[in-house]
Amino acid sequence: MLAVLLGAVACYGVLAVTEPPGPGLDPDTMSYLGAAESLVRHGTLRIPAAHWPSADSTEALGHFPPGFPILIAIPVALGAPPVQSARGIEAAAAFATVALAVWLVGAVAGAGAGALAGAVLLVSPSFAFDHWQVVSEPLCLALLMATLALMTYSSRPWTYGVAAAAAGLVRYAAVASTGAVALWAYAAGGSRRERLRRAAVAAAPSVVVQTLWVLRSAAEAGEVRSFGLRGGLGATFRELTATLGAWLAPSAPGAWLRGGLAVVVGAVAVAVLVREARPPRLADPEPGAPLRRRFLAAAALLAGCYAAFVTFSRLFVDATIPFDVRILSPFIVITEVAAAAALAAAWGRSGLRVRAFAAVAALAWLAGSALATVQAVRDALDGGWGYASDESRTSRLGAWLRAEGAGHAIFSNNTATAWFFTHRPSRDLPGNLDADSLASFGRVLRAERGLLVEFPFDLDAGAPPDSLANRLGLIEMARFPDGAVWAPPRAGGAAGRPPG
Repeated sequence: MLAVLLGAVACYGVLAVTEPPGPGLDPDTMSYLGAAESLVRHGTLRIPAAHWPSADSTEALGHFPPGFPILIAIPVALGAPPVQSARGIEAAAAFATVALAVWLVGAVAGAGAGALAGAVLLVSPSFAFDHWQVVSEPLCLALLMATLALMTYSSRPWTYGVAAAAAGLVRYAAVASTGAVALWAYAAGGSRRERLRRAAVAAAPSVVVQTLWVLRSAAEAGEVRSFGLRGGLGATFRELTATLGAWLAPSAPGAWLRGGLAVVVGAVAVAVLVREARPPRLADPEPGAPLRRRFLAAAALLAGCYAAFVTFSRLFVDATIPFDVRILSPFIVITEVAAAAALAAAWGRSGLRVRAFAAVAALAWLAGSALATVQAVRDALDGGWGYASDESRTSRLGAWLRAEGAGHAIFSNNTATAWFFTHRPSRDLPGNLDADSLASFGRVLRAERGLLVEFPFDLDAGAPPDSLANRLGLIEMARFPDGAVWAPPRAGGAAGRPPG
């Protein structure tokens, strides 16, 4: 009942903070919603953006896995608006994550520990950040929590293997859970042959679905990752430090104080987790201790594999991976629920002074996190967040594109903004200003009766729009505080009149 109650609180909270004009809309949201609409209308997963030479202004989904768009498509096929479909899925995912966490921690460490785990998640800024916008993290968190529960309770590797495979189909970073479940199955004991067999069974669902998806992406989307050492580690390390500081010492004033408190809190938490997860030298008289240690070991393995996978991806796959609360949220959530169970276990063996200190520290962290979360939600919901903001919904450039620009193809430095403004597919810009690219782009622009649209924020790598316009002799059709529009000379009369 406690799990259901706190899960319902999480669900209601998500619905409350995502009321219109919410939920927040992120550039990634274009791929999720666009692919879901494409699946319903055409039976294929395609996003409403493409490279400028493409004959089609859409391309196959490949940069993101298909799980979230497929789930969004189900209510859409029944008549629900895509954004509201995603909103309902995220509210249900919040219920599942919190309810599973409360039930699981309560089962291994007592009802008080379960309540603490639920409270920690409900006040955690990273948890709120994931749930006030349309992104895939909420669904991924729910599946990772299910994976953790099955690792703790199930002796059948295929069960937690299937859960891990589902998480990997929602977010690529969650593929790390495949390594965790394979290692978990291997560590269960028995002969080497039995260990390898169990590990293979646990990994098989992920291997099958990921192989099929990679082959499909390579064939349709051309999405094949390259590997090599990536630079820019200094900025990434500073971002990681800031993220951990905001998590471990929320609302603490000053960078130095926040950093110092974060180090202390992190060190104490690691010490408690290691102590509670380590098997005792002698027989443990506490009946539930073996199950709790099993849970803590599974959580440590899952969080560790996730952290290692994300670090490897940043070092060798993609230098643009940010170490912010969004990418680290699975690690944060798993660590928080494990810490709640470990602290509850340590509480029963601690003296009065230690308990008093722990209680004060826990209350201070909860209060600081709640304060940070409330402030962040207020800021995010003040006029809407991202493309659901007042600025986006009342954009004069967006109104111009929907009216004067109707019927013209859009080529832009930000295909996500173009889609949210017009709900029409668009194409990106050439990557450089060499003569061949300029000539080819000019021909495509004229043949498609295209508009070159500049937005303040460059989402897609390409040549500067104003430089392209100058080199090609385009006519400026409109200019607003949030962007400008150019068109080939012969399209002037059709696209609209230059501003007077």
